[in-house]
Amino acid sequence: MASLEKYLFLGAVTVAIILMARTPDTQPPAHPGNLADTGLSSGSAAANPSSEGPLPAMLTLTPAPRGHLDTLLACKGTAPSLGNNVDGDLRITDYKPLVVAQGSVTLATAPVGGGCLSSVFGPRNGRLHKGVDFYHDAPVPIYAAAAGKIRRRLYREDYGNMVVIDHGAGVYTRYAHLEDFADIRQGDQVVAGQMIGTMGDTAGYRLPRHLHYEVLTGQWGARSGSFALEPVDVLALPAAGDPAP
Repeated sequence: MASLEKYLFLGAVTVAIILMARTPDTQPPAHPGNLADTGLSSGSAAANPSSEGPLPAMLTLTPAPRGHLDTLLACKGTAPSLGNNVDGDLRITDYKPLVVAQGSVTLATAPVGGGCLSSVFGPRNGRLHKGVDFYHDAPVPIYAAAAGKIRRRLYREDYGNMVVIDHGAGVYTRYAHLEDFADIRQGDQVVAGQMIGTMGDTAGYRLPRHLHYEVLTGQWGARSGSFALEPVDVLALPAAGDPAP
């Protein structure tokens, strides 16, 4: 009897080992740590603008028909939620889905597939926060705010996976901390509402998933590129269709 029990025990252990070996690995990928001085992620092909490998399935999503949010909520508990322009449902009452920069370029104010406003333009921690932040806990699509040309598609320690689009007339938009790039390359032309990536948390330091979105105006710098441009508060721009001031 003891011998039979021994064989039954060994058989159960063997079955358990086989089942564990066949269980798929469901652990999420580790968050990248500090990256090399090359400015490219050593662990992510998507962070390398020269990579020609297959795109993740996430980036095959069909773009939303409009490519921006028609209404905007403030994230609960954040500074934007305390504004006088926020109602009891956290809806931003003076939100303009489309605005005009430099008097001629129509831009989406929130070119994201979902999320809430978590930070606004202006002074923050003793420095100028040069854009607005949209938060979501999922990698929602990020869209081109208007038609234009991809001027930058790269990784930086401060901006993570970053895209800058030249919309003409001295108007540019920057999209930072993307989780992945869509099938775009530097020099490509994009249309308004075209998917350019997904919301992420990439940078050389830890931060929550969000899109940092900037509207920039001026002349592209010969050496400093987009960092020679002047940041503009997209929420303060006039609504598309409004008469010029």
